[in-house]
Amino acid sequence: MAKKIELLAPAGTYDAFLAAIENGADAVYLGGKLLNARQFAGNFDDDQLERALDYAHTRDASVFLTMNTLVLDSEMQEAVEYVAKAYENGVDAFIVQDLGLAANLKKLIPGITLHASTQMTVYSTEGINALDSLGFGRTVLARELNLEEIKKICRQTPLEIEVFVHGALCICVSGQCYMSSMIGGRSGNRGKCAQPCRLPYSIKRDSSEFDSGYLISPKDICYIDHLSDLIDAGVTSLKIEGRMKSPEYVATVVGTYRKYLDLIYEKRDLSPSISSRHKVEQEDRHKLLQSFNRGGFSKGYLLGKTGPEMMAYEKPKNWGTPLGNVVSQDRNTNSVLIKLENTLGMGDGIEIWSGSKFQESPGGIITKIVKDKKLVRKAHKGDTVWVSVIKGKVQKGSRVYKTSDKEMLEQAAATYSKAGRKSPIKASFTMKYGQVPALTLQDAYGNIVSAVGEQFPQKAINKPLTKDRILEQLKKMGSTPFNIAEITLDLDEGAVIPISELNNIRRSAGEQLEQKRILSLKKESVNFDKRTFKSISYFPGNVQKINIDTKIAAMFYDYPDGMDFGDLDVDRVYLPFTEIMGNEGLLRAKHIHETGRELYAYIPAVIRGHYTDILKKNLKNVSQTVDGFLAGSPAVFEIIREKLGNSVPVVGDYTINIINSYSLNKLKELGFTGGTLSCELNLSQITELKYPADFDTELVIYGKIPVMTSEYCPIGGSVGKCEPRKCGKLCKKGVYRLSDRKGVEFIVKSDCIDCRSTIFNSNVLFAPELSEQISRTGVNYFRLSFVDEGKKDIHNICALYRSLLEHKKTEPDMEKLIERVKASGFTKGHLQKGI
Repeated sequence: MAKKIELLAPAGTYDAFLAAIENGADAVYLGGKLLNARQFAGNFDDDQLERALDYAHTRDASVFLTMNTLVLDSEMQEAVEYVAKAYENGVDAFIVQDLGLAANLKKLIPGITLHASTQMTVYSTEGINALDSLGFGRTVLARELNLEEIKKICRQTPLEIEVFVHGALCICVSGQCYMSSMIGGRSGNRGKCAQPCRLPYSIKRDSSEFDSGYLISPKDICYIDHLSDLIDAGVTSLKIEGRMKSPEYVATVVGTYRKYLDLIYEKRDLSPSISSRHKVEQEDRHKLLQSFNRGGFSKGYLLGKTGPEMMAYEKPKNWGTPLGNVVSQDRNTNSVLIKLENTLGMGDGIEIWSGSKFQESPGGIITKIVKDKKLVRKAHKGDTVWVSVIKGKVQKGSRVYKTSDKEMLEQAAATYSKAGRKSPIKASFTMKYGQVPALTLQDAYGNIVSAVGEQFPQKAINKPLTKDRILEQLKKMGSTPFNIAEITLDLDEGAVIPISELNNIRRSAGEQLEQKRILSLKKESVNFDKRTFKSISYFPGNVQKINIDTKIAAMFYDYPDGMDFGDLDVDRVYLPFTEIMGNEGLLRAKHIHETGRELYAYIPAVIRGHYTDILKKNLKNVSQTVDGFLAGSPAVFEIIREKLGNSVPVVGDYTINIINSYSLNKLKELGFTGGTLSCELNLSQITELKYPADFDTELVIYGKIPVMTSEYCPIGGSVGKCEPRKCGKLCKKGVYRLSDRKGVEFIVKSDCIDCRSTIFNSNVLFAPELSEQISRTGVNYFRLSFVDEGKKDIHNICALYRSLLEHKKTEPDMEKLIERVKASGFTKGHLQKGI
């Protein structure tokens, strides 16, 4: 029989961990106190982690430790030592984002199991092939994939495939979000995302506002109806999001998914030929909604792009479930009269929507319910009741939502208040005259223990010890994590021992098996000299850091009509791949080369869909007109190498998230000829990096940084209010911006290839006064990025940085340019702050 699909649950606290295990999770993912993507969760200290491992392993569950953030050079030794200790204690797998950390772990701990985090932006077989070569055993796919894409990937890779099935959906492709980092200094890649996507925005075209609301806040996903589809697709693991959620949430969601997975497999066991489709009961659907939702659930991208249907434009937080409408209010007693369309009980939480955008909603925990002038503990659908305490002005007719259900929370808490989950084992009991009685226990992992009594059996005089009584006593495994599923008895006729003796034997055997199971899942000590960690690095010797000739590269996400790239004072030009295709692209490329500049084709990190087809079809022709490629991801690199071989130069873009020396060296080892450092590094951290020899390093020092890449298009969704590809190419009919509450505007660019959107930072990265310091870090290329600048400004900015590199005196017109750029809104990014 094929292995059953894994149900993987989140745990941000130890109680949430218990909730996951006791409600049927096959595995739990959790974070320690170091380098995980939920730094604001409770997380597990060393003692809690070891306790969780023992608890899970004795109950046939696995524990995965999240190490899914980027790791600085100064943190690498501590990170590896931490993983080594957790590995020795029995952690089953480690979820990793950082290339350098992954490389070090596989080098130092060959037996380790690595899972590629969704932060690695894996959406294709090419991306998985890259991970396979890095030693990963499982991939957590990007949440943007549809069912057909998932099926295709499962068929074409030997790696285990994990997909998210329930919980929060990021509007940005995971691993490609820099918005929180760039505008607030809290990096999502370091587990500190401030969730700017959950804030209100308005969208503008040129100077006209079209819509406002929580325009980039998606609903949570729920795939409970599609479990059979995912099983049939070949998925290994179904992942529930929620390490920041309560234990009650974890208990309810895990228990519900466990119920329907078991029903599916039960049907298949009864008759593989019959349909294992399942119908989700309304009560269970309501529990999921009541636990947490943002305006209901969506199918995310599982069935394809859906546009506005997947968004929660009105409110970004938990909506709860509809409870009724306001009839009137008594401000003197802080009471509200509500006509109920659902049940309401004492201790439930409610929220009343005022109807005004971006306004806080009155509400709270209900401490008083009055029906027909009588106090009641519960009211029902159709009742009209006064509830207290509700402060704040409430309008008649306002919608009321139940945000928490006390009874449901108590029921959920009861599921994990006591250890109830058991692991099935086999037992055999022998009771013979002239021998001490013996009980042998064996688990599914081959662990065998035996316990013997202290008294020889005697011949029964009055009341014999029956088989049924022996079975009854032996199966009382009490607080042990075991359940005797199969038992054999070998008894002499009429032999008896005291019940207390039988209980002692059973208790001793159970304790022995528990300890043996725990110890059997520990690992051997990792043998590397932790004091000389740096000796295992990839660096063969000292690398020269001072570049005599730092070069300038100009990156164009967009450019004005009639742009002449040939007269820019730069050494290299990056143009989008699609801008170098066709006759116009060939002429553009020819002109750039005639002026002595290099031309590289830029291919973004996310190209799934039609873009991939276009790339593969045109790659060979484009390669004949360019000097190399700028690849946004290892997946893109794999396609280039597959189609063109190893001779063409390929530079890795900053979207690969390179923040340590080990990742740079891994890129070179893979075949990249250069790499762009993360925009989240500061100058001190960059200076500490050790660059590989014969490998070009690059740093973005000017431009509006792309802070989000999304499969959702805010232009089509909020302006066109339609599904993808049905907006009549609105994105080509003006300049669009998202404006936040302070009036700060972020340019939005969408393509008409896959309706994929990019949001650019509001302020331009600009720190000309730091140019000399940056050049001393040894980077080979300064990158200047352009998206909405005019032709004159583009030329002047390139000239400014050439002048700064050559240490020329800044002319008055240059000073004016600097003043004008800064006056329009600028940031030094992380150059002086870091992450």
